[in-house]
Amino acid sequence: MCGIIGALCDHNVQDELLGALRRMEYRGYDSAGICVLDGGSFQQAKAAGKLSNLQRELASHPLSGRIGIGHTRWATHGEPTIINAHPHISANVALVHNGIIENHHQLRVQLVAQGYCFVSQTDTEVLPHLLEEKIQQRELLDAWREMLSEIEGAYAIAAIIRSLPGSLWFARKGSPLLLGRGAHGVYVASDALALAGLADEVMYIDDHHWGRLTLEGVELYDLSGNPVELEWDPLPVTAHDAEKDGFPHYMLKEIHEQPAVLRRILRQYVKGDGEIVFEQASFLHEKPLPQRIVMIACGTSYHAALTARYWLERYLKIPVEVDIASEYRYRDPVIGQHTLLVALSQSGETADTLEVLRMFKRHTPGNDALALCNVPSSSLAREADGLIELFAGPEIGVASTKAYMAQLAVLALLTLFMARRAGAMPEERVAEHLAALERAATDMEALLADTAAVRQAAALFADVRGALYLGRGPCYPMALEGALKLKEISYLHAEGYAAGEMKHGPIALIDHLIPVVVIAPKQYHLEKVISNLHEVQARGARVILIVDLPEAGIATDAACVLRVPEGDYFSTPLLVCIPLQLLAYEVACMLGTDVDQPRNLAKSVTVE
Repeated sequence: MCGIIGALCDHNVQDELLGALRRMEYRGYDSAGICVLDGGSFQQAKAAGKLSNLQRELASHPLSGRIGIGHTRWATHGEPTIINAHPHISANVALVHNGIIENHHQLRVQLVAQGYCFVSQTDTEVLPHLLEEKIQQRELLDAWREMLSEIEGAYAIAAIIRSLPGSLWFARKGSPLLLGRGAHGVYVASDALALAGLADEVMYIDDHHWGRLTLEGVELYDLSGNPVELEWDPLPVTAHDAEKDGFPHYMLKEIHEQPAVLRRILRQYVKGDGEIVFEQASFLHEKPLPQRIVMIACGTSYHAALTARYWLERYLKIPVEVDIASEYRYRDPVIGQHTLLVALSQSGETADTLEVLRMFKRHTPGNDALALCNVPSSSLAREADGLIELFAGPEIGVASTKAYMAQLAVLALLTLFMARRAGAMPEERVAEHLAALERAATDMEALLADTAAVRQAAALFADVRGALYLGRGPCYPMALEGALKLKEISYLHAEGYAAGEMKHGPIALIDHLIPVVVIAPKQYHLEKVISNLHEVQARGARVILIVDLPEAGIATDAACVLRVPEGDYFSTPLLVCIPLQLLAYEVACMLGTDVDQPRNLAKSVTVE
């Protein structure tokens, strides 16, 4: 959730630390801070709230040093205040941390009894004091390893030590971390995006690895203290692509990038002869089709998986289970043989999804696990048996848009590929569906070029108590996603329901202060959904109808109609994405909320 950065350079690192934090602010923005070491003294600056507050503090009181660490926080323990902001410092150690130290209370009691003073409410503050206690008694390498052996939970750590101004120390367990090196320095960071313009190469650190980084090289160890060697890789090109490009918000930019993302996905996976090829998941081509599929995800990724369940079951005629990762990992699931796990995560670092993947591999090592992920260097992508990359590019807005659409697109291709292998869909039908996906990119551009109706619909959300979203079939999960988008960035309460469930309770909520968004494309039980529309209208609801029929094709007196071009069974949800996302965006702008960095949220949930 938090973003950490460490830098050791041949020049002052303040501006590089601040720039890296700016590129990682989507990971957390409750507070921020940096600390540098210069002349044997720690200098630090912290600020509560957005990174701009720290920037103003540094403009008034700049820091100077060639080695330093920084942190942008999403609060887990302690309020988002200056005192609780990282870095945390003891007499000889300054440290930043992403994760949760689960036994911090026991460690704090132990350290207080030994005379150490705590000033914050955080779990992290035990770490510099614990390391301080260890280095009083043993060599630094042994002290660091012993500290790690005593802490429980997840962590990515970067630290500097007063007596060693030429070393950045680091450790990883459960939270993402990588190293970087460039012409003028070396770095430790939560993700490659932080190192855009700084590093040329990166090294992806595996779980349970730790070490120190100097200008001369890296020392890397496992938890037993055995040396480890890993390769340096080029910095991903996409790490440089993280600007707004003239749009007022990253979210709006990313909504508008979706036609290009869809075309990129089709170019990557659909060959000239119409064959669908997943080169990074060769087992899909080589092994027999599974007899069962389990799909695991969280949040928006979960909604994409729910839509794909309709597609896969319709054509493969095998059971497809979709579960929330945070629930699945604490059940005692019956997995069985010949089961394919499909794990979805935009970042590839979602803690619960990663733990399910590991549990699945431990319990049924004969089964295969497939990752659908936007970051090919992520833990999920590296630990799965195969990868279908999303090719969405960096997504900076906290509310996912283009990565969600990309998940739907690759899941549609996966379904077509498996249906073709199973003999469940003739070649001409596969070709028709692929052509519909190609057309969808152009149709998306048309939708994005004319958003007047969406702005009209957004006006219906002034002075409301909340909203309901209704859909059937594959558009029921889209109702869930539309409601989630509105909640995330407008702070209005919204719920998505299967349209047929309205009479089983939710209809009691309906009045003129609850607008209802009805998703009713022709492909998915249109007549039934229109019947549900009339039921809520009869109770005073103002209805926003999303439909793919021309005006003469449907009789309704909805308060607002958002028309999308007609798609097919697979492309229709991709088209419906556009008005759902734009509606949430326009409502949020109307209400004056922070679209890109909504309160209490972070882009990647890397702690449990």
